Amino acid sequence: MIAKKTALKRSWGAKALAKYIAGAKEKGEKLDQFWLSNCNAGDGIEDLDTAIAEIRATQALNQRSKADPNYHLVVSFAEGEKPDIDVLKDIEQEFAKALGLEDHQRVVGTHINTENFHMHIQFNLVHPETFRMHTPYRDFQILQETAAELEKKHGLQVVQGRGKDNERDNQKARDKEANTWEQSFSGYLKEYQGELLKIRDRATSWEEFHEGIADYGIEIRKRGAGFVFRDLERGTMEKASTVDRQFSKKQLEDKFGPYQKQERLIDQKKARTKYRRRPLDPRLEHHAAWKRMHQGQFRKNLSWRRFLEQQAGVDAEAREALELQKSYLQILSGKDPKKVRTRQITPRKSKGMSR
Repeated sequence: MIAKKTALKRSWGAKALAKYIAGAKEKGEKLDQFWLSNCNAGDGIEDLDTAIAEIRATQALNQRSKADPNYHLVVSFAEGEKPDIDVLKDIEQEFAKALGLEDHQRVVGTHINTENFHMHIQFNLVHPETFRMHTPYRDFQILQETAAELEKKHGLQVVQGRGKDNERDNQKARDKEANTWEQSFSGYLKEYQGELLKIRDRATSWEEFHEGIADYGIEIRKRGAGFVFRDLERGTMEKASTVDRQFSKKQLEDKFGPYQKQERLIDQKKARTKYRRRPLDPRLEHHAAWKRMHQGQFRKNLSWRRFLEQQAGVDAEAREALELQKSYLQILSGKDPKKVRTRQITPRKSKGMSR
């Protein structure tokens, strides 16, 4: 599972967030289960309006803090996974306990009809008896550790790319890969991390470093207080120190001096490689199903995952690719992969063409 705090616009408030959770108005979403925790109003959806008034009254009794008293947690489960209601309620309670919010009022709803079954939890950060506001400290780490513990406790699928060892990863990129089964720009940079570090080590100036990384279709720019790698074709950016600490602003300027932007015009056609849409399993880039997805109506509108899930029931090639992709994800998560009987997935050489 993936558990993450979702940033809210301050203007939302307790009522708007609770109504969103209960209504599931996003396109393609639908409310599945709903309950209230620690609310005197009751515990069902019919008690929601009274519970909202109760939550807002509790928040009004805290006059000291000016911070947002609402905390929105989204817990997403692996593809095809939909835990029973008893498991879901235990997961909600365990996250509340881990965050120090066990006694606080909560609005909980699960949504279906999206790529991943997921649960929304709204916490009132103001305690209903002391009226003190509790803001969880280091909640990112708490959420990751608790998610790992709950996966073991309830036998849930492990989500690749989550945990203490990956705290420097771009979490949004990891979530995107989990939901689309396509490589992110962050994943592309991680794939070529070793080559980029070698360029850094060999370069003796900013100009040499710029020219070296241009071979991978990227450039480095100043952004805010640090540096970012930028995809020359799409403009996608990634914090440079996330790729490796040696690309931090301090370490690069210690080596090359104050930042100097690229002076020469870069010819993107000469790049050795560049970021492009690609399945997480690199073998499937040559699969017939991937090629077909890039033709006609499929190219822009569907992720690789959604394409496979939609086509697997009617197309043997898509069904085969779906099983191969699932097998690859099992390898990434440390599990023994299921054996898949496959056709030849290496493309045939066309006449007059070389690989």
